Amino acid sequence: MSEARSYLITFQGIEDLSWTSNLYSKFRKRFKPKLYIEVYVDQTKITPTRIAQNNVWGETLTIPEGQESSKLLIRLRHKSFLPTDPCFGIFEGTIGHLLSLCEGPEVAPLKLTHGLKKSMYDAQGVISAGIKALDNDQARQNMLHVAGKDVARIDQDATPAVPEALSNVAETVANNGDLLQSLGTVLEKVHSIAQVTIDAVDVLAKVHPYADTAWKILSAVHKAYEHQKDTDVAVVALFKKMEALYSFVDDLDSLPGKIKQLEHAIVPILAQTTECAIFLREYTGRGFVGRFLHQATSNHSQTIEKLSATLTELKNDLNSGVHLHTAFVSSYTRDGVDKLVKSDILKVLEPARMNAAERPMCLPGTMQDRQNEIIDWLMNPSDQNQNVLWLRGAAGLGKSTLATTIAEHFAVHQRQGAFLFFDRNEPIESSPSRVISTLAHQLAEHNEAIRSAVSDAIKQDSRLARAPLSTQFTSLLCEPLHTASTHIAGPIIIVIDALDECGNAKSRQLLLNLLSSPAFAKLPSQFRFLITSRSEPDIEGALYDCKHVKAVDSSKASENDIMLYIKHKIEEVYRVRRRSEELKVDWLGEKELQRLVQYADGFFIWAATVMGLLFTVKAPVKWLTDFLLHDRQVVSLHELYEKALLSVDDWKGGETTDIYRRILGLIVVSQVPLTDVTIGDLLGFDQESRQICRTALRSLSSVIQWSEGQSARTLHKSFPDYLIDPNACSSKPWFIDVKEHEHALTLGCLRVMNDGLHFNMGRLNTSHIANADIPDLSAHVQAIIPQGISYACQFWGHHLCQTVPGEPSIHNMILHFFELKFLYWLEVLSLLGEVSLASRALVSVVKQCSVPNSDNKVYAFAQDGLKFVGAFAPAMACSAPHIYLSCIPFAPRASLIKQQYMHVLQNVLTIEIGMDENWPALQQVFNGHIWTVASVVFSPDGQRIVSGLGDGTIRIWDVTTGALIAGPFEGHTDRVNSVAFSADGQRVVSGSDDWTIRIWDVTTGALIAGPFTGHIGKVCSVWCSHQTASALHRARATIPSESGTQQRALSSPVHSKATPGWSGQWCSHQTASTLHRARTTRPSESGMQQRVSSLPGHS
Repeated sequence: MSEARSYLITFQGIEDLSWTSNLYSKFRKRFKPKLYIEVYVDQTKITPTRIAQNNVWGETLTIPEGQESSKLLIRLRHKSFLPTDPCFGIFEGTIGHLLSLCEGPEVAPLKLTHGLKKSMYDAQGVISAGIKALDNDQARQNMLHVAGKDVARIDQDATPAVPEALSNVAETVANNGDLLQSLGTVLEKVHSIAQVTIDAVDVLAKVHPYADTAWKILSAVHKAYEHQKDTDVAVVALFKKMEALYSFVDDLDSLPGKIKQLEHAIVPILAQTTECAIFLREYTGRGFVGRFLHQATSNHSQTIEKLSATLTELKNDLNSGVHLHTAFVSSYTRDGVDKLVKSDILKVLEPARMNAAERPMCLPGTMQDRQNEIIDWLMNPSDQNQNVLWLRGAAGLGKSTLATTIAEHFAVHQRQGAFLFFDRNEPIESSPSRVISTLAHQLAEHNEAIRSAVSDAIKQDSRLARAPLSTQFTSLLCEPLHTASTHIAGPIIIVIDALDECGNAKSRQLLLNLLSSPAFAKLPSQFRFLITSRSEPDIEGALYDCKHVKAVDSSKASENDIMLYIKHKIEEVYRVRRRSEELKVDWLGEKELQRLVQYADGFFIWAATVMGLLFTVKAPVKWLTDFLLHDRQVVSLHELYEKALLSVDDWKGGETTDIYRRILGLIVVSQVPLTDVTIGDLLGFDQESRQICRTALRSLSSVIQWSEGQSARTLHKSFPDYLIDPNACSSKPWFIDVKEHEHALTLGCLRVMNDGLHFNMGRLNTSHIANADIPDLSAHVQAIIPQGISYACQFWGHHLCQTVPGEPSIHNMILHFFELKFLYWLEVLSLLGEVSLASRALVSVVKQCSVPNSDNKVYAFAQDGLKFVGAFAPAMACSAPHIYLSCIPFAPRASLIKQQYMHVLQNVLTIEIGMDENWPALQQVFNGHIWTVASVVFSPDGQRIVSGLGDGTIRIWDVTTGALIAGPFEGHTDRVNSVAFSADGQRVVSGSDDWTIRIWDVTTGALIAGPFTGHIGKVCSVWCSHQTASALHRARATIPSESGTQQRALSSPVHSKATPGWSGQWCSHQTASTLHRARTTRPSESGMQQRVSSLPGHS
């Protein structure tokens, strides 16, 4: 055994240094590593070398004690801020082995080697090193020399250290090398995660979208920092912590296994990485709002500290091996914000209920390219100033599933500002009138700055939730978002799915006008919208040419996506039916699978319907074998629906067929999804029929979603479309005639109310209580009042509107309702918070009675009911018992409602003196005008009033509630003297002191014709003919003809207008008038409209 002695080991430099990772190699070509040598002798570390200059050290180290047999380990490392400096390669041997290599030349080439585990840091290269043994005298002299160097180093290190993160982020360092090195490391590791998950179909696929998003945002940050001259010390420290967090990615071979093991940990890590990257992108001015270093600098310092602390916690959780509990930290959340606390003031918005719990998401591994494309667009500023991505396409392409997946992706990143999705099964929640208020509410819940701005708007005007949509858009969305935008960094994503199921073409017109307006285009750039819809004509017309909208066609799914989906469902069928049907694991062969994929032709809805049938049909193997015998390559969706329907019944007539058709008809025309019990109640089923109903719903599971005790709804809107389409199935026994089933449901609602309504529907223990004071009112009402009665009370009026007027059977049931059940109906509406529905239902009755020979008693009750509801709606809305305590006693003696019910109620207040005999002449006061009201006119149906004001604006009012439902319409530059409705109530014509006439769309307020010029004086009177598209108007001065010559001079103005009465009769006033044709397009270049005729005769 050789004796111990000292050695000098010299390192000259390293040659041919390169890395196996292409990305890391490119990074190192731009940013040179800080190389040093670390030496271990028998596992004892000696003093390392200094940092190399141009890959050269020229430095000699002392091995204090060793033997030729001592193990020697040489590591090439890079100096970084990581807890462990990256190792690029090693040399292993003994001191004796190195001595033998250096016997001839003084320096030997040492080739770098690596461990068994691969790493992105693995490098190739040759270190030039030499070694020399020292005798005792040489060793003593060398020890004194080394000690002197150590003393000098201690003196140098006495300088105060730079803190890890400075509290003032304005103090910067000039060298970006460390930052870019750390960023490059994180980039490489995140990219590795993205690469190993991209083609996966299991849990790995769930990770891919988050890794892909983090990679792309980090890449943008890297590009930004390449051009950044100064870097904040705190930011450098943040990058170092990000680099340390990804130490688990060093071993590429075991990475897929690690991801599976740490799936729940890796997704939060990637999400937090993305959030850090978003903050840094904004910080460098490459994001949505430009660099904001000069805005609230201390806030940015605090944000960096929070993000840094969260990364540390994530690292600790990862190291401990426990499930991550670290809360996500957003870069834009303000201090002290409790996201679980909802401001009471926001409740007045009454948002639509959006429960995404049962909405399907993309299966792992499917539609990845489209997901990445959409996420990339939403996460990055648009070069073309676009803020809306509109995904359009035919039904069945998976747009809603994709939208839900995208929304959930951003929810994990806490960047989902709002998620609205519409469903024709839920017409109330999908009403266009609720879109803006729901958006405002969800955005306010998401962000404190928006919540504060929206709350301030509501405090200034508490009626905003009931205001016209254009007013809501300005006050609840535009202004709050602009106010809050200075506090928000990075994108906030709003997803609006199935816009085509939001109302109908008529009711959503105003909403589309807002989405396509310049004001929407000018919303703060941080707010990014994803909208999906079918390619409906009205939506196409509104959005297609908008510069701020990027239209993307929803293409068919790839064969691979369809195959993955079918395989997934086939496995489910096996698990569910393997015992009852004795299915084998591989019961569907590869050939049959390929055939199904071919038949689907890229439509998920097709594949979903077939898979749904396999859960319900008898003998699924035989059924599928027969199904695949088709010679055609494509079986249409309509043919598939026919097979689904034939699988549950032969449809050859009889009671069962009738029951099936009635069930389908009710599901199609009902306003909300209903349970099997409610369906049976409304259709009047006996016990046997109810059993058939449940069997039908269970058998139709491929097209109708239902389970015991739950509501039934169609799985896809294409199914009800098929059932009501005369071109598709008018000759089929399952064809649904909408009018027929609306009539049946009207009768069902009336029967349920007449049978089930009674006094004290809410089973209240006292009459002296407000609705708001009833504990957990909503749950109480749901438990006490059956769904059938609740539905009938809310929607009988709607269904009545769809029936043919004058039906005797309906009138008899309505009369019974008025005579015995009217007050109990109001009681239910009060408890449901839907008193406003009462007037709408009564208006429907009035319309039903407008035909000749109608029942005048029903009409009289409806008219009196309208007055009763109009007078006492606030009291009824406040307290259900006060229908009896206050409303009946204070109704006038001549009220039919009072006369009908006063004698059957006990212990009711009686007013002996001062009671009105009849309803007051003053029916309603409309507040909200801020200028002189110059003109007012009823709509033809008597449900709206249009008013023209002295400030040149026009407003539309609801007659029953007094609410402003549209306007102000702006365009006139002076007083509006006269307004008039068109015969269909869809347009308003106006005449003004500005010498012009204009025609407006009642719903949207859009100017659809005019301004008609040509008058040389104020226009005092206008009217629309009921027979033609003509407008009658009167001016103070002359009306020139098309040739430019004066046709008629009018010496005196018309100061009043024809006014429609409730009976539809019309009146006129004195002075001659001139009739002009109202054009639906702008007038000719001469500005003239056609004069039809002169109407003399007034004196």
